Amino acid sequence: MKEINAINFRSYGAVAQDTASFADAQQILYEDDVRISSVLWHYDMEVLVEPVSGVGIIFIRSTDGVIHRFLLDQSVIINPGVEFCILPYECKLSYRLYTRSERLITPITNVLTGTGFVPSINVKTLYTVLYQEKNRQFSFRGEQHPFWEFTYVNKGNMVCEVDGQTFELKQGQMIFFAPHQFHVQRSDGKNPLSFLTVTFDGDIVHPDTIMGRTIYADDACLKIIQGIIREEREGGLYSDDMIVCDITKLLITVLRNVRSDSVITRVPTKLKVSVDNSYISECIEVIHQHITDTITLPWLAKQLNLSPSYLSSLFKQKVGRSISEYIRLVRLEKVKDMIGEGRYTIAQISDIMGYCSPTYLSTEFKREFQMSPKEYAKMIS
Repeated sequence: MKEINAINFRSYGAVAQDTASFADAQQILYEDDVRISSVLWHYDMEVLVEPVSGVGIIFIRSTDGVIHRFLLDQSVIINPGVEFCILPYECKLSYRLYTRSERLITPITNVLTGTGFVPSINVKTLYTVLYQEKNRQFSFRGEQHPFWEFTYVNKGNMVCEVDGQTFELKQGQMIFFAPHQFHVQRSDGKNPLSFLTVTFDGDIVHPDTIMGRTIYADDACLKIIQGIIREEREGGLYSDDMIVCDITKLLITVLRNVRSDSVITRVPTKLKVSVDNSYISECIEVIHQHITDTITLPWLAKQLNLSPSYLSSLFKQKVGRSISEYIRLVRLEKVKDMIGEGRYTIAQISDIMGYCSPTYLSTEFKREFQMSPKEYAKMIS
């Protein structure tokens, strides 16, 4: 809902300073508690609307067919030909209408109501939030339940069977299971699997739009998913409430993407993000290609023909973290991959990845993942 001011309302009329210029007009006092309308009005001459008591809304249809809502808290003059109607806002409304011409009625297909906004997407109950890391032999026998389930694959590939149909979720993809949909999940048997699962209940408009299909998580979705994982891990004040908000935002973002036929050509992961700058995109590629080498800011800047200070500032602006922090996290993700392969000892991984000692590697790993490399290896074995 918009407020009425000189800028917002200029396409439809103006704020009225007084009623003197309408002294010769017909005055009609309306006392209205009707809360629904499927018609709009317009007049061949200017109309003055003066609120008397209660709270009202002016619905106005613009020339492109969009209906806008304004809070009727002051007197307004409405231009000739502008289509509008006035409804009470959850209470009885009294207002005067000053007119010099007859009211003309236009039926509309829209149903206009003077009530508060009721969300189309409404997450009512949050049941579980689980970030799971499984070995390559992971297999879940399947289940069905009377609420929604969302799964996002952060690493590896997951095979899902939904009501007899098979889907393969690759890294960076997600799927929504509708209530009472029987679904089976398992690893593809080639690599360890990391994924987020959230179960919840609520109202979703057009649920068939998202259920039973694989969906890429674009950068907007990925930021929301990362927020859910962070809230689940940190468990701060009102974390569950924040996760409910994030799930709602994720659902809206996914529905917008699917209904607009958005095509995601690049699969973002937890760290390897897609940015709108060619220098930073190239910088990220260089980091991932040389992650087992010693990478310094001057060396990176030289590869890109940029000054170190400019590259550092631009990277932080586009990626949201410093180059050194990004490299640290990429190295640790690579360490997790190597542990999952099961071909190297922790000491060997430390040496390959350029850590000064296995002890330092363990300290960094535990700082980031809240478990030691050995504990992680045991968990996914």
